[in-house]
Amino acid sequence: MDPAALSILQEKAKDEVDKARKLISEKDALLNSVEEDLLGLREVRVEYHGDAAVVEVAGSFNGWHHPIRMEADATSGTQNTSGARLPMSWSTILWLYPGVYEIKFVVDGIWKVDSQQECVKHENIENNILRVHD
Repeated sequence: MDPAALSILQEKAKDEVDKARKLISEKDALLNSVEEDLLGLREVRVEYHGDAAVVEVAGSFNGWHHPIRMEADATSGTQNTSGARLPMSWSTILWLYPGVYEIKFVVDGIWKVDSQQECVKHENIENNILRVHD
């Protein structure tokens, strides 16, 4: 191969390698930024107590859109040793940043609060409070 042509190919290869290194560096910086943001998330167990066929939760953490389905706890709704029926208990895990959120439960299609949890009232609208600590 002609030395001049080889030199041109080597220069093009060097330029492509430099571009790839720059791109990798930019992506690494972006990944590190996202990882730092995710470090602030906390695992939060949200619970609802009450009989229902389907329970979901929504709130200020997701703009009140797309209610998240909750699962019935395995022992809820069963009988205890004395034969009394245990109340239904529902839960889900959310990943949220520390702060105070307002939430509400969609119980069999109807928006409800859990009276066993902290509540806040704005005129005639009542929501539960979910506190996520550091």
